[in-house]
Amino acid sequence: MDISISYRGIYTMVAKAAGQINLETAVEYGTTIKDAILDYDEDIKELILDFSEITYISSIGLRVVLELYKELEAKDGVLKITGASYELTKTLKMVGFDKFIVLE
Repeated sequence: MDISISYRGIYTMVAKAAGQINLETAVEYGTTIKDAILDYDEDIKELILDFSEITYISSIGLRVVLELYKELEAKDGVLKITGASYELTKTLKMVGFDKFIVLE
């Protein structure tokens, strides 16, 4: 899985990937993003997961997103998911992520 990390301003990180977040890719996805957060000099206050090219997310992928949310929440940060397809948005809402993660 190819994951690109970019920044918007000082405190906002954007993580974009393509394909599926499943059993084979979820650990790499989460680790890459967590490492980027740790390596950055400033505290990330907003993490945006760009799902515009994500076609599927499994339960382990949802768990990784939840772990990222918890890490940001502990630092008074915000997690946002942007560009998710209708099907992915429906899945995220079905599991209740829309109650604590901003879906754009």
